[in-house]
Amino acid sequence: MPRTIKKRAPKETKKEVPVYEELKETIAERQKSLVKISVIVLIIVALAAGIYLYHSSTVRQANDNNAKGYSIYYGLSAEAPASIQQRYSLALSDFQKAYDAKKSAYSLYYIGASQYALGQYAPAINTMKQVYENYPGDAEFVPLSLYKSAMAALKMGKPDDALKYLSMMESSQYDSLKDMAYYEDAGILESMGKKDEANRKIDDLIRAFPQSQYAMDFKAQREAQTGAKAPQTPTAAPPATGKAPIGKQNKK
Repeated sequence: MPRTIKKRAPKETKKEVPVYEELKETIAERQKSLVKISVIVLIIVALAAGIYLYHSSTVRQANDNNAKGYSIYYGLSAEAPASIQQRYSLALSDFQKAYDAKKSAYSLYYIGASQYALGQYAPAINTMKQVYENYPGDAEFVPLSLYKSAMAALKMGKPDDALKYLSMMESSQYDSLKDMAYYEDAGILESMGKKDEANRKIDDLIRAFPQSQYAMDFKAQREAQTGAKAPQTPTAAPPATGKAPIGKQNKK
């Protein structure tokens, strides 16, 4: 008998997708990716804009409070109360608001200066410590904060602490108020009966800052004591106020 020939099953042919269909799918996927990227970019831009607006607002608020506090602190504003106590209390509040809005050496120093003016000497020293520790690169307020700390220590009857702060001024990298530190140092040492140390401090002052009014004052005194005629009669050195200019505030 002849063999039965089995028929092979026809092979399944892969259905061909038109080229334009593939392009449509590719374009659709790319569009989805672009939408995702656009959404991410918009979110980033919105966050950046929000941060910028917030920063600008807080800096402006800090500057306004600093300016107001400064005017009241020095009695330059018509809003300043007649009472000294109230005036410094109000200035303290404004400087604290400024510092809360935007931290700066300027605001912090004047918080401490207001505390000092109110007779709050221990808090003032603690505040000034934050100034020179948190802002060691500030050439203006580091010397001022150390000087105010020394004066507060004197008010508290702690001359040794005052000498410590003055010594920190003398050994600092900043020359601002350094001649004043020598001057105060010598006066404190003399009041403590340490005349030899006081004279050495005067020598240091004259050697380091010969053109300083404090040095000239001491030289004139020595010449008067030895009977030598001084080349000129210098005016007495003005008392230190620890006053800082308003020019250095937070900048946008």
